[in-house]
Amino acid sequence: MQHHRVLATVRFVAACLVAIPLAKIARAAEPLRFARDVRPILSSRCFPCHGPDGTKREAELRLDERAHALKAGESGEIAIVAGKPEASEFVRRLFSKDAEEAMPPTDSNKTLTAQQKEILRRWVAEGATFEGHWAMTAPRRAPAPPVRKKSWPRNAIDHFILARLEREGLEPSAEAEHPTLIRRLSLDLTGLPPTPEDVGRFEREMTAAGKDAAPSAAADLVYETWVNKLLDSPHYGERMAVDWLDAARFADTNGYQV
Repeated sequence: MQHHRVLATVRFVAACLVAIPLAKIARAAEPLRFARDVRPILSSRCFPCHGPDGTKREAELRLDERAHALKAGESGEIAIVAGKPEASEFVRRLFSKDAEEAMPPTDSNKTLTAQQKEILRRWVAEGATFEGHWAMTAPRRAPAPPVRKKSWPRNAIDHFILARLEREGLEPSAEAEHPTLIRRLSLDLTGLPPTPEDVGRFEREMTAAGKDAAPSAAADLVYETWVNKLLDSPHYGERMAVDWLDAARFADTNGYQV
């Protein structure tokens, strides 16, 4: 028994060691995302001297806005030439071995790792795109991915779920029974189980809509009606507020009471 446990542990560790490099390769193959990959490096290493604060800015170089980053600085050199890292003074300074030219300065305690330098070089090579803060960016609807089982999706989200299942070689689960559906819905939206009366009413309405025979627009409308009913419930607001109340250490007491 002990031998099997040791063998299983060795296999698990070996699988992890193989998976980590593969994950890095896959990450390196996909295009960089400014908000995820680039901005954190610029913010912590470059913005203190080349950011929005004009009182601390050096060499009249701003790297927090694309229009400024593509302009020439005090030296007359263009910091970033989009798509051409070899022509970008920004990239040259990143990889410079000269302590007088290297950026960030070697004595700034903000030196970059080799991986961070390569990310910034790739970013310039890929066009040096900038993204605004996510809160100021209008959401865009992603196109629904193609699927083989075209009759299964009933909304746009279903396309994404089915596409992933098909990619993993899995089949969608069978349609849940009516009591299970209403229980899931109620617990998800209010944190409370449905009453027996609600279970019975939901089951009757779904059955009358022909849900047992096959998915139908009428049954979907019944389900949507119940979703809206639970969203209108004060219990939904309580459910959504729980995390914030916990974060604020809210309690209905006169202090710390036992």
